[in-house]
Amino acid sequence: MTTLGAMQPYFFPYIGYFQLMASVDTWVFFDRIQFVNKGWVNRNRILHPDPAKEWQFMTVPLAGKSRFDAINDIAIAQADWRGRIRGQLSFLKRRAPCFAEAMDVFDHCVDVETENLSVLVCETLRRMAGVLDLAPEWVTLSGADLPLGDVEHAGQWALRLAEALGATRYLNPAGGAALFRQEEFDASGIELAFHEPLLTPYEQGHRPFVPGLSILDVLLWNGVSDTRRMVQQGVFSA
Repeated sequence: MTTLGAMQPYFFPYIGYFQLMASVDTWVFFDRIQFVNKGWVNRNRILHPDPAKEWQFMTVPLAGKSRFDAINDIAIAQADWRGRIRGQLSFLKRRAPCFAEAMDVFDHCVDVETENLSVLVCETLRRMAGVLDLAPEWVTLSGADLPLGDVEHAGQWALRLAEALGATRYLNPAGGAALFRQEEFDASGIELAFHEPLLTPYEQGHRPFVPGLSILDVLLWNGVSDTRRMVQQGVFSA
């Protein structure tokens, strides 16, 4: 059985994204779709220095966009966003036990010379996947010439991708289950399955646990080895 997963490229997403990625054989970066402002493509959440505020955004600034631009058409602003994010995380230098290791991973993942948002985020995800020992077959939709045919509704994109790539199972986050029509997958002989993330609490210093933060937060407090283990614990099993 060949399992396919597809998601928009997100900037250092939460651990559930990588648990889904670890559960598939082929991963599609779904970047030929309208960019959603204030979404997850160019930003994510990290701890805030003030525990009462819990979290703050880390962001890749954009050079400008129109309302209907696709993700793969968005340009990055010429600003030191890498340095700004390092500065935002610097308050954890003496608090998070794996700070140095996590920052080495961050520097490795963002060492990408490009002005294109999709190119940057897809590459950071591939590099983070390598750190986490994940190696699905990569497909970037904007760079792939796939015979997708007509798509009549949002949930049909996954079906067309699975058909075009010869997958026998499509795995989607459980939160999006309402988008799909089971009978369409049945008619194509493709299994439709849903992944539930496993968000195990971990120590974040002397403060209440804040769930669902960027994978960088998991690395800061747990290190690479334990983060790999936490990813594997959340792998889908039929």
